[in-house]
Amino acid sequence: MKIAVFIANGSEEIETITPIDILRRANIIVDVVSVTEKTVKCSHGVEIIADKVINEINFADYDGVVIPGGMPGATNISNSKMAIDFIKHLLENNKMVSAICASPAVVLATHNLTNGKNLTCFPAQDFINTIKNSGATYTAKSVEIDGNIITANGPKSAFEFSMQICAYLGLTPKI
Repeated sequence: MKIAVFIANGSEEIETITPIDILRRANIIVDVVSVTEKTVKCSHGVEIIADKVINEINFADYDGVVIPGGMPGATNISNSKMAIDFIKHLLENNKMVSAICASPAVVLATHNLTNGKNLTCFPAQDFINTIKNSGATYTAKSVEIDGNIITANGPKSAFEFSMQICAYLGLTPKI
């Protein structure tokens, strides 16, 4: 089992680090993949060194992706053609796509990848409108699972989000 966790300048720290930690505790191979340069400065100034840059990965090697929120991190991921192509590849192959905070709206809904799905996101009206305008349903839950898409509403849900990803994958982290 191998999961990519996307990062970009402005990604939210808790939403990035918590899934990395929890998934690795479930013995999942996690690659921290930057959509830009190897070292990323997160939304609260924490620097993270990625394992890989997106142009170094083979899409077929992965079973899913975690997309943290944070601004402008979500926008930076959304603006990466390779990141969107990777997400489309996962969806076309019925693999897991998970996004938290701004990313369900800014990354997934903006690119019309969620039509007919139930999603949650950070409860900002712009994000909610983006989800609704994409043909998805906003549920306001802390974590929402609809098929192979898992979404969460923000930093306060990062742990539950990470645990639900593990449960979806049939694994239990050692915590």
